[in-house]
Amino acid sequence: MPYLSKLLGQPVLDSADVKIGRLQDIIVSSETSKYASVEFLLLKRGKERILIPYSYVENLSSKEVSLSAPYDKVQTVPLDTAIENYLSLGKDILDEQIVDVEGARVVRVNDLRLGIFNEQMSVLGIDVSVRGILRRIKLEWLLGGFFQPALIDWRHTQSVRGLLKLDTIAKNLDRLHPADLANVIEDLNVKAGSRLVVSLDAKSAAKVLEEVDPHLQKVLVKYLGPEKMAGILSQMSIDEVVDLFHSLSKQEAEQFFSQLKNSRLKTVRKFINYEDDTAGGLMTSDYVSVRPGWTVARAIEEVKKMSPSLRTVLYVYVVGEKDKFVGALSLRWLLISDPTEIVNNLIKYIPSTSILRPEQPVEEVMNVMTKYDLYTVAVLDSDRKMLGIVTIDDVMRHLVPKA
Repeated sequence: MPYLSKLLGQPVLDSADVKIGRLQDIIVSSETSKYASVEFLLLKRGKERILIPYSYVENLSSKEVSLSAPYDKVQTVPLDTAIENYLSLGKDILDEQIVDVEGARVVRVNDLRLGIFNEQMSVLGIDVSVRGILRRIKLEWLLGGFFQPALIDWRHTQSVRGLLKLDTIAKNLDRLHPADLANVIEDLNVKAGSRLVVSLDAKSAAKVLEEVDPHLQKVLVKYLGPEKMAGILSQMSIDEVVDLFHSLSKQEAEQFFSQLKNSRLKTVRKFINYEDDTAGGLMTSDYVSVRPGWTVARAIEEVKKMSPSLRTVLYVYVVGEKDKFVGALSLRWLLISDPTEIVNNLIKYIPSTSILRPEQPVEEVMNVMTKYDLYTVAVLDSDRKMLGIVTIDDVMRHLVPKA
């Protein structure tokens, strides 16, 4: 199975053993999640470049590149029309960044391994090792038997350049966890990373952007600008939007404020007044609230209605008139209760020390959550009006922002 570095520059012979040029590049299909089949050979013939369909190729190996017909019988293909929807291995892939989906990382392509798959010559693997670099400069012999090729299966990768050309997320990238996709974006340059963000749907982009390192998140958001960020901001959790706006200058933040809808804008402006390291700065308004006089069945319907827009639902919060806090119920307790039962009858006593005030520092937030074994905790103002909740992942993200 030949490597691309062993093929490029080789003389190409027709069936009469006449040299018709040298191999300049190999053109393959751009379909993702499959081995890329070889479709054309790009030859350099004097000052001319010639594109030959692979169906005319008799042999493609490190020892010989030959055709099955005389050159005058070969039907070449116009360059402009053929290459547009394909990938050029030397031009588009070699030395470029590739996303290794299995490893959730960005790697550099040092060489490419070709071989037969399902009776088609295809790209099978990517060599990311030092040996791949030395093979290209004819110094592979220096390594002897050490440092064998480190091959990544082509089917588990995605070309960043191909992705940027298509402006759409590939299926094999789409299955990555948002945190893993965030790591991939962190390994790309700003231009490539931003294009990858906008290739996602707004909801997925919001999840990924929330996982990106805060410094890079700020850079990406400013690079994309208010208009491109509008849909993504509408899907990000309130606390993440507030944290983002805290990192921007007042003038920059105002530009992004204009992209928020009225209700969301009002909430963000209220939350942004709190310091980052307080309960108010950590809290989010993304929670499910129900009324004390509702039945369990109606409360469950509210959970169903609200849950698609929330990151997680562990508790429902019971609020009365003027949004005053009454109590909380675990989702588990709600689900196993009689559907006709009134919510107010299910509320258990909640000590005042297990409730947060917005000005409490993060250390006190951690103490409360640890003492009462809470994954989420309500934040109330001095009139016991519910302002939001702090979740354990918000606390962890504050403590370990680069995790």
